[in-house]
Amino acid sequence: MPSDQKDLDRILTADYLDGIGERSLADIRSMRTECQEAEVAQSYLRRLIQGRLDIVHTYLEHPGSDALRDLSSLVNDLPAILSSGARRSSGIEHLPQLLSPDTEEADLTTELDVILGADEIGTLADLDVEQLKVIASRLEVLEKRVSADRRALHERIDTLQAELVDRHKTGRASVDGLLS
Repeated sequence: MPSDQKDLDRILTADYLDGIGERSLADIRSMRTECQEAEVAQSYLRRLIQGRLDIVHTYLEHPGSDALRDLSSLVNDLPAILSSGARRSSGIEHLPQLLSPDTEEADLTTELDVILGADEIGTLADLDVEQLKVIASRLEVLEKRVSADRRALHERIDTLQAELVDRHKTGRASVDGLLS
């Protein structure tokens, strides 16, 4: 699994797919798996960003709310806050092949935690509207970047999958190879 930004950057380079027509089936499958794992990690990170952004927007929509100062009240309201999702960008979603990234291998949340760590969510009620807007803006920038990376990963996955399908259709790969 891509374990850090360096691996993701390598996958997202313009030349990552160069020469796939000459690569072995095993190489193409390995590249596709690598891209799928990176996409799962980015999708997970995006969901974390969106959740924190939803919480920050709740504080922006109800500044100074006594109910939001009570953390137990906030926790009780989290399902409604996180399910609202009205601020999400639309687009074609791919169903993940894997359900969750290996978060022990890579710290996917470092940049997110710099903006708003999970342990800092409880302090949002102490911030003024301008501070909350800055956090929201930084989260939105991060979410857009992660979304763009996900789109690029989907393009790579689709290209690799198309190459595999084409090889099977044209007989350049055997059905036996499909099962391995």
